[in-house]
Amino acid sequence: MARIRRNVWSLAQPWDPVLLWYARGVQVLKTRPFADVTSWRYLAAIHGVEEQIWREFGWLKPAEHLPQTPEFKKQDQGQCQHHGWYFVPWHRGYLAAFEAIVRAAIEKLPGAPKDWALPYWDYNSKAVANPRLLPEAFAKNVWPDGGDNPLFDKRRYGRGDGVVVIRPEDVDTKTALTDGQFEGVTNGSPGFGGVRTPFQHDADRDHEGWLEQVPHDVVHGRVGGSQAGQDPNDWRSAGLMSMPETAGLDPIFWLHHANIDRLWEVWRKRDASHKNPVLSSWLNGPAGRHKFILPQPNGTRKQFAPKDMLDTTAPGLNYVYEDISDPFAGQQRLSARLRTLSMAIPGAQGVAGPEVSSVAKKPTVELLGANAKAVMLSNAPTSTTIKVDKPTARKVTNSFKMNEFTARSVPEPDRVFLNLENITSDNNAAVFDVYVGLPEGADPAAHPDNRAGVVSLFGARAATNMAKPHGGSGMTKVLEITDTIDRLHLSGNADLSNLSVLFVPVSSVGAGGVSIKRVSIYRQSS
Repeated sequence: MARIRRNVWSLAQPWDPVLLWYARGVQVLKTRPFADVTSWRYLAAIHGVEEQIWREFGWLKPAEHLPQTPEFKKQDQGQCQHHGWYFVPWHRGYLAAFEAIVRAAIEKLPGAPKDWALPYWDYNSKAVANPRLLPEAFAKNVWPDGGDNPLFDKRRYGRGDGVVVIRPEDVDTKTALTDGQFEGVTNGSPGFGGVRTPFQHDADRDHEGWLEQVPHDVVHGRVGGSQAGQDPNDWRSAGLMSMPETAGLDPIFWLHHANIDRLWEVWRKRDASHKNPVLSSWLNGPAGRHKFILPQPNGTRKQFAPKDMLDTTAPGLNYVYEDISDPFAGQQRLSARLRTLSMAIPGAQGVAGPEVSSVAKKPTVELLGANAKAVMLSNAPTSTTIKVDKPTARKVTNSFKMNEFTARSVPEPDRVFLNLENITSDNNAAVFDVYVGLPEGADPAAHPDNRAGVVSLFGARAATNMAKPHGGSGMTKVLEITDTIDRLHLSGNADLSNLSVLFVPVSSVGAGGVSIKRVSIYRQSS
């Protein structure tokens, strides 16, 4: 029978047996030497590792070094997949290996359960008033067994003082779950799962999907944060969860990723048109020497591919989630105008979603316009203006003009995307909101409809590193602004040829800590 991964908020707080046994298992793994492939540090280093950082943070003793085995040096360290379409299947395999190793450690302890499964942190749960709080078992350095709590970590800075504050908009899953395509396109919609990429550990080619952008990246930045009073651009001030090189060392990492994995199941099950890629280049994993290989409880290492990760009840996985219900009751992604029309016209409701979400052919993406120079963000709101090509803009507005609407055919208008290109920064914990088309001098908080979304720079430091293959070109973030452009067009008061974009810091950015080389807008037509 498949084991059940349960929502941490459906467990008794703070020390339900599931969490207590997790802490005991973590404690066992932390006692094992680094070179042991089932140790806490070895498993974390698979996600990412940098010797200088680990030494500074106390995870390497003065006389210690990283494991010197060929397997670790050539294959295991820094294997995690980010910023591309292998993100969700690789992390599913990673979680499964970790869960099996922790379970094996637990089962050797007196009175241990035989069906323990890793819980997940549902930060949108309805079970408690504020599910975005850090569960208490992780927040305090006390636990029933005495001594230091294995689930607590002092380098979890949150807003700067150790208190984790996550806003509802930081974990809004609607964009990810209502996009019907797994694979995205460059400059347009990145899709649920990302744009096609080869093996990709760092953000040298930045093509992360909606799920990886929000809530994955944002939760990393909001939990890890950076230490108050220190330079956020200095990695020494960063929390563990803020950096891919250290994130796996924080016990909350695994519950966060269990929820990300659960959301893949939610996306897949909520609509019959939601399909995983069927291309062999995705199903079989990266070509060449880069293979996905992870440790097993007996100390061996096992190779896997995305095709092995499609059924959570299959041998080697053998789990289900307590809740994979649809939080949006079958809604599909529709423009503001289409939603309005579908509500107004009898018989139209319930048919728009499947029509719109089942686009099969590859969409066309075209540049609408861009700003004139790089933008340097600071701790104060920063703005730029995009010059939009008028003939191309007319294609967008013409697509919004619908002359017919029937229950059998729903012509979808163009989608519009804001691209923040070549973002460079050493501040992995930076988080900022983006607003489009605000009236001059307006208070952003008073115009929620102009908010394009939230951006986290989790992984930016590595993407900015000049020693990387792409020469520190940074990362690119994509935000959909179709509804905002539609509303501005309908109002008739906005100048769409000169579109303002405002960046509002949510966390400390630091002086000159973030550069965006270009801010551009693209239209995507189906």
